[in-house]
Amino acid sequence: MLFTTQMPAEPRDKMFYAALHLFTTKGFKETSILEIVEQARVSKTTFYHYFHSKEELLVRLCKQLAEEMLEEVEIAVQSEEKLSYKAYAGIHRYIEICVTRSTVAKLLLMESVGVSQAVEEVRREAHRRFADLIDRTVQSVILTSLSAEEVRVVSQAMVGAINEVVIQNIFESGENVHLDQLARLLNRIVVGAFVNLSLREQRVSR
Repeated sequence: MLFTTQMPAEPRDKMFYAALHLFTTKGFKETSILEIVEQARVSKTTFYHYFHSKEELLVRLCKQLAEEMLEEVEIAVQSEEKLSYKAYAGIHRYIEICVTRSTVAKLLLMESVGVSQAVEEVRREAHRRFADLIDRTVQSVILTSLSAEEVRVVSQAMVGAINEVVIQNIFESGENVHLDQLARLLNRIVVGAFVNLSLREQRVSR
């Protein structure tokens, strides 16, 4: 679904596609099941064959989109041969998707916030997996003296910071995003946070 730009053929994907458009233009609460099935050109019977409710559709759509985004980021990290560029490659790919598929990013980062506990669980799981990826990537590049718990917390904080930068610079500023510049700056912040904390730990332990 991440790169789908035309109405798919399969009924479930049709409803995902229609819902993605409606949720990010009208909002989740303002969108009705009738509007989804009309735009997807399927029946209400078909809708209830796949989903029990509009909320379940949102949960499953967010889960699939988050999975696909994280997979793209991980591919970018693994494909980069230079260790020093791996974190940058992952951040760059994430921001690139947020720019080119802004409806997806808007749904995951903004429109789905606070809808329900089930949706929040999907968002938290995506956040955790992104943090784990940052954790693994940075540790492959930097020899850090931080504990596993400290690395985990810093990684979580970095994901929150990256997402906030995406929201403010892509959705709220109205200005053109300089993708490479933004990715390089975020990469320096992420790597710098680990390096600075690690150096501080080393000084304290002496």
